[in-house]
Amino acid sequence: MSYFREKRIRTAAFLIVGFLLTVAGSQRIQFDWILMITHFPAAITRFIQLYLPPDFSELGRMIQEMGVTVLIALAAAATGMILAFFAALAISARTSKNKTLTLIIRMLASLTRNIPEGVWAIVLLMCFWYGEFLAYLVMSIISFGFLARVYADAMDETSMDCIEALEATGASYWQIIFNAVVPETLPALISWSLYAAENNIRSSTIIGMLAGGGIGYLIGNYRHFRQFQSLLVAIVLVVAAVLIFDQISAQIRRRILQ
Repeated sequence: MSYFREKRIRTAAFLIVGFLLTVAGSQRIQFDWILMITHFPAAITRFIQLYLPPDFSELGRMIQEMGVTVLIALAAAATGMILAFFAALAISARTSKNKTLTLIIRMLASLTRNIPEGVWAIVLLMCFWYGEFLAYLVMSIISFGFLARVYADAMDETSMDCIEALEATGASYWQIIFNAVVPETLPALISWSLYAAENNIRSSTIIGMLAGGGIGYLIGNYRHFRQFQSLLVAIVLVVAAVLIFDQISAQIRRRILQ
């Protein structure tokens, strides 16, 4: 009985703390909940007036740019995957050989992972100007930072028995990597790589608006010139592409893990 009572107390405490944080945050940013609720119907009406009916006159161009976006996202994920694999070898406790190199690579991966893609786009814009290459570069950096961390975590779970057995036979470092570490971690590596590609497609809208290229560039233009009916179609196209790729990657993951 005391267990359920303690659980109810924890739940109540969690809800109270969440409520207090919400109130404090709302007051800090001067957010008026009552005003939002009372003006919500007017906001819906405004949305309908701006975005409906959808304008499909540039659908062909949108599909073409969406294809460019997907291609850039996949290429960036592949680049990040290759770089992250070798970085993870230097980071993982199972495969690292040099503590100094481990520290440097870990700091580099952390830096690239924790700076948002929008910030990377703005910073690199000064060097590379607008275009698909800048979008590819930004997504490659983000993919590298993310995948280096998850690859290293997957390698840390490699069984030491297999590694020690190969070491006892006199196997070289790379023979151990490709005969022990890679086969055991390959499903996780592929799964995380697919997730990185999926995440790149989601992020491509913001990156394209800032760096140029792909569907994000069109969305930025539609917003700038207040072509909201075309903007809605472009956003729906991005959502559809993400959902389709999500289903494809889910099928690939399911086949790998079987």
